[in-house]
Amino acid sequence: KAIQEAEYEWSDNKKLVDLRGRNVRKAIPKGFPYFCVDFGNEGGFAHVIEDEQTFPYYFGREILGGMLDAEPQLWRKPTKENFDDQRKKVLQFAEKWKPYDWTQKLCKDDDDS
Repeated sequence: KAIQEAEYEWSDNKKLVDLRGRNVRKAIPKGFPYFCVDFGNEGGFAHVIEDEQTFPYYFGREILGGMLDAEPQLWRKPTKENFDDQRKKVLQFAEKWKPYDWTQKLCKDDDDS
């Protein structure tokens, strides 16, 4: 619904492009910017951005912020973090993610071959 309301009413391209069974690069006219959401195996939707000046740069963050019921200041103007703080967070996440990291199993299977 948010994608359908993202830009003006009269546009040259379809408001919402269904990506079930389609590659987003073939579904969107070449050279156009787009916003895309993917639901994994079920496909997703894309929206051609016809006027980059009117399409909000924070559109995706606004949707996620609304779903999480987050205050607008958290997603509209996030605070800047220095590189070291970001690096620590990435390493902490990677450590917590290890039990679920299916790519590690792929590497082990290749070594067994």
